[in-house]
Amino acid sequence: MKSSVRIAFWAIVAAQLVFLVGFIGVREVALHTGTEVVLQTIPVDPRSLLQGDYAILEYEIARLPEWMDAFSVGRIIYVVLQEEGDVWTSSSYTEERSHVAGKVFIKGRIDRIGHADFGIGTYFVPEGTGHIVELAQDVKVVVILDRDGNAVIKDVLVDGESFDPDRKE
Repeated sequence: MKSSVRIAFWAIVAAQLVFLVGFIGVREVALHTGTEVVLQTIPVDPRSLLQGDYAILEYEIARLPEWMDAFSVGRIIYVVLQEEGDVWTSSSYTEERSHVAGKVFIKGRIDRIGHADFGIGTYFVPEGTGHIVELAQDVKVVVILDRDGNAVIKDVLVDGESFDPDRKE
């Protein structure tokens, strides 16, 4: 191999490694320094709940108020959260980052009229264990929010207990 081709090859490999380590590092920093909240999920049609080896998670806070129906798909929004019992619920919705200063909030993107996506809509499970989530009476998700409102799933609580793929029905 020519010297320039070898250098280019290793530069591409190094760039991919830096990207991967950076991506993981950002998530790890959020997990260790972010604010922990518990979000309530809402039932999803069980016929489409599982696709492959992950569960689809739908959140109560993802339903947007009607006044946001005019907002275009792809628009960034912020949901201010408040603690109510064992879960956090929405207290207000805004499109202005400045309106959430000093509050606990999650950042989302409008993915269709009346609905927001927060980047935490799927949870990977070991093959063949999705029925545990699908058949649960109550599913809550423990989420860590970084200072910018980006969310990372820390845990999924199935009927009050941490998701366990070995759980017996």
